[in-house]
Amino acid sequence: MNWKIVLAAMAAFLTFACGKGDNGGQQTVTLASNPAQLTFESAGGSQELKITSGIKPTVSTSDAWITLTEGSYASNVLTVSVKAAEFTGTAPRTGSIRVIGDKQSLMVSVTQNVAQVELKVSASSVSFDQFGGEQTVTVTSSQQPTATTDSKWCGVEVGTISADKETVVTISAGANRTKDARTGSVTISCGDQSVTVNVSGKAGETPAIASTTAVTPEIAFETIGPGWNMGNHMDAISNGVANETVWGNPKCTQATFDGVKAAGFQSVRICVTWEGHIGAAPAFRLEEKWLSRVEEIVGYAEKAGLVAILNTHHDESYWLDINKASETTKDQIYSVWTQIAQRFQNKGEWLIFESFNEIQDGGWGWSDKFVANPQAQYNILNSWNQVFVDAVRSTGGNNATRWLGIPGYAASPTFTIPGLVLPNDYTSANRLLVAAHDYDPYDYTIKDPMLSQFGHTADASKKPSGDNEAGLRWTFGQLKETYVDKGIPLYLGEFGCSRHAAADIDYQKYYMEYFCKAAADSGFPMLLWDNGAAGSGPEHHPYIDHGTGKYMDQTAKELVAIIIKAVTTKDPAYTLESVYNSAP
Repeated sequence: MNWKIVLAAMAAFLTFACGKGDNGGQQTVTLASNPAQLTFESAGGSQELKITSGIKPTVSTSDAWITLTEGSYASNVLTVSVKAAEFTGTAPRTGSIRVIGDKQSLMVSVTQNVAQVELKVSASSVSFDQFGGEQTVTVTSSQQPTATTDSKWCGVEVGTISADKETVVTISAGANRTKDARTGSVTISCGDQSVTVNVSGKAGETPAIASTTAVTPEIAFETIGPGWNMGNHMDAISNGVANETVWGNPKCTQATFDGVKAAGFQSVRICVTWEGHIGAAPAFRLEEKWLSRVEEIVGYAEKAGLVAILNTHHDESYWLDINKASETTKDQIYSVWTQIAQRFQNKGEWLIFESFNEIQDGGWGWSDKFVANPQAQYNILNSWNQVFVDAVRSTGGNNATRWLGIPGYAASPTFTIPGLVLPNDYTSANRLLVAAHDYDPYDYTIKDPMLSQFGHTADASKKPSGDNEAGLRWTFGQLKETYVDKGIPLYLGEFGCSRHAAADIDYQKYYMEYFCKAAADSGFPMLLWDNGAAGSGPEHHPYIDHGTGKYMDQTAKELVAIIIKAVTTKDPAYTLESVYNSAP
């Protein structure tokens, strides 16, 4: 017998019988976990995990709330006790256990649920007056709740759940410009639980007729007098958000308006863009920080003894785009202006509200759409001005009789006269003022490149064509005949001329004097546009430093003195003709 052959056969048999194979001589045992994952309730506790492995596996976790205790390892099975600590969180937490076996590994997920509590809300109903606003309710729930509303007139915002399982839910409503009361509900949910909060809003009320005296053109002229625009300041905007310094001007201070007053101005137009500081529909809540800064600046004007005109300014390029006019736009106008009016409700008549700046469709009155049907856009602006008046007057107090500025289309004299319809004012005597802007002749005051001279003594090749002085007189005559002669006050909320080079500055001084004297003779108070942009050329209007109240330079001081002289001089020998005869 060949013993070598017999022994080899027996070895092969034993190898097969013992489960040895080609993988290092040992048959692989598949690494597995039973159960494949673990779930604990919030109270925590222990559960058993059985790990199948060809060798004793390594078991670990990096989660501090999981404790592992290894038991016996027999017949390729390791028993592990998994303990979870008590959990008081407000959202389920997850962890994992890592198992490493024979050239194999796996992860066992561990989840721990939150403690279940009954869903509760601190109030079963909320109500709003006609001006809307915000109200909060406190929700107690196991996890982060959600909230929805069935009403377009109210909104809902859910805060973040606290460690005490409480969440603040803010319910908001826009001002109600309709005569209908409003009802609706907010549903707050958590898991399979839900609670309903009933929401109601009072109907809007037509303002009562306020007994008052009329604002005449003469009163308006003496009160507003020569004024100054704080332009490219609170109206500056970048990436859809208004910002006080984003266009290069420093922050306004009390010294700013003290300087404006000392220069001889009687009023200041505080141009404000609200875009980027208005909350979402339907409430359109104004950002408190921005509104408070506007209030602070208005306070500077009051302390300096200036009349202040407060408006919505570059919003016309955003939410006040006339091309996108809708009922929602009116709701936003009403909500924004009721909030502004309420904030300044107790301020005296030295504070004037001006509805808008230069509302138009982007074509400044020359677009194909406007030319084809100007009445359609006039109608939109007229309706918006009525919403503005409704909003302000509805807040009562001094707002019931406050002077209100009403601009025409693009604030242009050319388009104001044929299309502006003054709103119903709810007062026993007129408290409305027409607002217009005038930069005539445009080729000399703003256009790029600007013509360098103005008037009857100028070089014909360097000045606007035609009789420049007669052009101003004609425009002012049309405005005077349409409004002032009929007892309706009108103010020029903006006028000015971009700074010309030193060689031609005498013509600019003449232009400023002639313009202001002609406007004053027509009974129009006027406010100088100042954007703080130093230098010369198109759109450089530097006069008063917006941060310090000091003159930007000597030329600015001289130009301001000319303006004040033209408006305030009472000497009968000082006439428009005498100014004309003093041309350079």
